Amino acid sequence: MGLLSRGHRAEHDRLARQHAQERALAGAQVTRGAGEPGEGWAVATPHRLVLAFGEDVVVRRWCDVDHGALDAQSAQLTITWVDGAPETVITLTDDKPQAFARTFRERVQSSVVHAETIKLPQGGAVRVVVRRDETDGLFSEVLGDGYVRLDDPATAALVTAAETRVREAVGLPL
Repeated sequence: MGLLSRGHRAEHDRLARQHAQERALAGAQVTRGAGEPGEGWAVATPHRLVLAFGEDVVVRRWCDVDHGALDAQSAQLTITWVDGAPETVITLTDDKPQAFARTFRERVQSSVVHAETIKLPQGGAVRVVVRRDETDGLFSEVLGDGYVRLDDPATAALVTAAETRVREAVGLPL
């Protein structure tokens, strides 16, 4: 059998079609993080992540995900977004959550084309990443660790140089 269990396949497909206009690759029953009651679904499509809790539905592109961290003991998945939105915490409650977790990881990784991390002389780090969006278009993004001061000319020059290298590596215009 594929990544979707027979019992949940119809719901995963319905959510994927309704909210992402795509087919479901994998899905899992989930609960929200602490302090946010609710049971729902997490569905991975080729280009989007759908989190549905009744009428509360969030649809984000894979290139909007900075990373996810899965606690194997609790099956809790913490999703960090590139735009600085608050982390999303869900708990995978299926008997076998590994299929969804694997697909989540694969989809995020497939959106990353090239990346470079630079450590800054005054502390902190920056990741410069070329990502693929849902139309297969490429774009670059600069992700700091919260301690980056782009108003410092030396820092700005290092970040600009890194972004130039990363864009050139994949043939993106500067």
